[in-house]
Amino acid sequence: MKRILLYTLSLLLVLLIVLPFIADGENQIIDSEIRSKSGGTFIETPDGFVHYEFKGPENGDVVILVPGFSNPLFIYEPLSKILQKEGYRVLTMDLFGRGLSDRPDTIYNPELFERELLSLFHSLNIQKPVNLIGTSMGGIIVSQFTLKHPEKVKKLGLIAPAGFPMELPLLGKLTRLPWIGDYFTKAFGDRAILNGSKTNFFAPEKFPDFNSIYKEQMKYIGFKRAILSSLRNMPLESFQKDYEKLSESPIPKLLIWGRNDKVVPFKNSEAALKTLKGIEFLPLENEGHIPHFESPERITPKLLEFLKK
Repeated sequence: MKRILLYTLSLLLVLLIVLPFIADGENQIIDSEIRSKSGGTFIETPDGFVHYEFKGPENGDVVILVPGFSNPLFIYEPLSKILQKEGYRVLTMDLFGRGLSDRPDTIYNPELFERELLSLFHSLNIQKPVNLIGTSMGGIIVSQFTLKHPEKVKKLGLIAPAGFPMELPLLGKLTRLPWIGDYFTKAFGDRAILNGSKTNFFAPEKFPDFNSIYKEQMKYIGFKRAILSSLRNMPLESFQKDYEKLSESPIPKLLIWGRNDKVVPFKNSEAALKTLKGIEFLPLENEGHIPHFESPERITPKLLEFLKK
């Protein structure tokens, strides 16, 4: 009996040791060949290559769309197409660690993403102030950028912005712990991230192919490391004081939020409205975390009205 127990425990120990390596789906490096075959456009920055798309009339007002915690730039494709038809020049990018942008071995904090945005401004020779829009964690990024570089921002849009106090699930809390978080991310991160992506939607059944497109980025080495570092170093629940500073800025602001958001709950809109005094607000019935992807036609009338003022 003791031998059976010892044998079972030994097997479990071996399984625990090898599980992160078995479960880890990252097996490719984003190199020049991958970039060339992708057909995408890239700039090289001190932190690595950035994948971006800059489309629409060359003389149109620039709108920059910044994605959130884990979504690549395709999350803005439906909204981008509408804005382009309305005459806007639209810039979307993969944040470092996501999509086809590099996964630098560094700390993923607001300063990293600020540098990424600045590099795009410089490389693409964007001289005039832009309309800057961010979703979720992207809301923190665009708000931080606006605070640091107000002369570059004409108008600011926030879609379900992170940064206000909220309760993290147990797994999120465990993931932030040293060693434990690293193990959990490597062993279970792929499955957890894919399952979590479904919570972005109000009606996920309408987008059966979403995960197959989304998970393409997950095969490139460094994706989960970037996600983990962002979870640990981005002020996802502690940006409120910076939002208070942003409230003092005269730059026009628009807030959009789905009432059925399961990622950044709609109740956080109360804190946002209280903090960002005078901000325009579009609450959306029967919408989740990414209305710009799920129902872009529902946000564009208000967004276009805001941009054209």
